[in-house]
Amino acid sequence: MSCTQFSGRKVVLLTGSETEVMKSLSNLLITGSYAISCILVTFFLPVLMNVPGTVALALGMNLFLLCGLVHGRIDSARYERGMNRRLIGLVRGQKALLQDVEAAKRESGQLAEMFDALDLKSHKEIVNEMRVLEGLLQRMAEKRGEVTVNGAAAPAAPHAPTHGARLVNGKMEISLLELNEALEENRIDLYLQPIVSLPQRKVRSYECYSRLRNDSGALIEPAQYIGVAEAAGIVSTIDNFLLLRWVQLIRRLHNRNRGVVIFCNISAHSLRDQGFFPQFVEFMEQNVDLAGSMIFEFSQSTVEENTALEWRQLARLSRQGYRFSMDNLTHLDIDLEELSRRHFAHIKVPAATLLTGMKQARSRFLSSDIKLAMRRFGIDLIAEKIEEEATVVGLLEYELDFGQGYLFGEPRRSRGPDELQSAPQSTARPAMVNQFT
Repeated sequence: MSCTQFSGRKVVLLTGSETEVMKSLSNLLITGSYAISCILVTFFLPVLMNVPGTVALALGMNLFLLCGLVHGRIDSARYERGMNRRLIGLVRGQKALLQDVEAAKRESGQLAEMFDALDLKSHKEIVNEMRVLEGLLQRMAEKRGEVTVNGAAAPAAPHAPTHGARLVNGKMEISLLELNEALEENRIDLYLQPIVSLPQRKVRSYECYSRLRNDSGALIEPAQYIGVAEAAGIVSTIDNFLLLRWVQLIRRLHNRNRGVVIFCNISAHSLRDQGFFPQFVEFMEQNVDLAGSMIFEFSQSTVEENTALEWRQLARLSRQGYRFSMDNLTHLDIDLEELSRRHFAHIKVPAATLLTGMKQARSRFLSSDIKLAMRRFGIDLIAEKIEEEATVVGLLEYELDFGQGYLFGEPRRSRGPDELQSAPQSTARPAMVNQFT
């Protein structure tokens, strides 16, 4: 027997053996009370009712037996009710346990299916990426072979420039071998530049740029390899490499932060490359969960030169939820209704264009009216190439949606998903040439 305090009262806790002892004592007391009652009846009955002693004794004994039988019956009924309650409790507990087991089985089955689906999805993603990369590398090898067959042998050393190499913007043009090695060894850096809401200047999305590095880590500017790539016929292959690299980055960012949105430029070379772009569209259809995180961007000239074949490929992407943007505007003869119907959600206009206006005869409206016109068709206006505070002040009257430029943050090399945790500082910078546009 032990004691404990509960709500200020002392509670006595009995063990199983102590409970049996107490029950035996209770039965002994009850039996004794029956016996005493029968003895009193046997003793007082002859005195009060002149009943012979033998008869009184017989009556007392019968009364004692009757009391014992009644008590036994009551005790048995009480015990039976207790056992029934315990049995019912056990049955209910068993049912609840079976239900819990079934629920656990269902949950484990769902978890197994989920993990299998994740593994299958991851496996498919890897297989699809490897298939696209394999195709790109094969095309590069074919182009390299064509160059060799035509008599333009590759240089002996990776740092040796090709024959007739020239200076571009004060830097030496790289060789085809260096270019191939940078791509094959995945020496591709991605840079992110913020796009902010105006006038709040809160980061809403990013535009992604890509640059190559040589084996010593120095940045290779596009001007240093574009001539070599054009001569070798691999411009579209390079663009395709960079585009696939963007997708890989966005998937990593998407796994950490599903709210991040990245603008990805697609060149006319990639869009019109029928050996790659249909395969890329299929690849993006299998990664439809990225549709809310990617906006494909095309220049105005690329959009205007699209044929029915390119529009069909873009329509496949738009049906999966992907949206488009147009930049590098050279005129305002824009069919906004047509662009909206083709799922263009953004148009980028240089800040200088908005401030000075485009006065070409074929412009459909003034630059000062473009925002109102775009709003009717659900297209957001992004003012780009903003580098000075004075430019922002001049743009306020246009009620812009978003702005982009060195004033809000220059392109920074991507370090992975954690870099998007904090927004870039909106610090004014001196005007400079933007090599990323």
